[in-house]
Amino acid sequence: MGFRTSGTSRLWSRLGHLMFIIGTLAATTHALLQGTTANMLAATIAWSTIISWFVWQIELVGAFTSPVIAIILMSGIFFTTNSSQPLVAHHEFGMRIHVAAAILGQAFAILACGMSLLLLWLDKKLKNKQLAELPLKFPGINTLSNALYATLWTGFIFITISLLTGSLYAVTGMMPGQPSLLGKVTWAILVWVWYLSILVLKGLMGYRPQKVARMSLVGFLILAISWFGIVTWMPWGRS
Repeated sequence: MGFRTSGTSRLWSRLGHLMFIIGTLAATTHALLQGTTANMLAATIAWSTIISWFVWQIELVGAFTSPVIAIILMSGIFFTTNSSQPLVAHHEFGMRIHVAAAILGQAFAILACGMSLLLLWLDKKLKNKQLAELPLKFPGINTLSNALYATLWTGFIFITISLLTGSLYAVTGMMPGQPSLLGKVTWAILVWVWYLSILVLKGLMGYRPQKVARMSLVGFLILAISWFGIVTWMPWGRS
């Protein structure tokens, strides 16, 4: 998704974008009605992808986020995990903030991974002097770098809010239906520390965009493990 070319292909590209937006609206409606973590995360990633199109004109990121959305939705269909459990089992406002912040943090971290892949792809083509092989209107290195940094900051803020509110509920024993939160808390802290490290190294030590992008890919891997792996399927991650 997002390979913009000339002529007839451009029309198909626009139709693809329109279908993606329609699908996002449908997914959002379904997520609001069904209220599961997988559905809501998939819809949030789709919206963040659309935002990246309008704010930074980075359309190619959809080539990464679309398969991720499909995998997340399929995980909720074929596996009995936390992703297929209701978002919030009660009406406490604080818990809703925790869940919403967690979903937004994950969505922007996934979006950052897509931007990192584009940035590293562009860097490789620049080094090999193969810019002619890139799609038309491919974003420049500065655009991708600024978008990646802004996305990482946004995701980190939401992850921080999620960690603080989740820790508060865990300490007070108010987390619903969670006999053991050790796995979730451990991986949440690990994710938070990693993204904090990225921002510190970028801001204070002037890490180049390529290094930031590689660290972002590792952060996505840690996030994926916490979503699909230990925290999701091990006994201490189940509700």
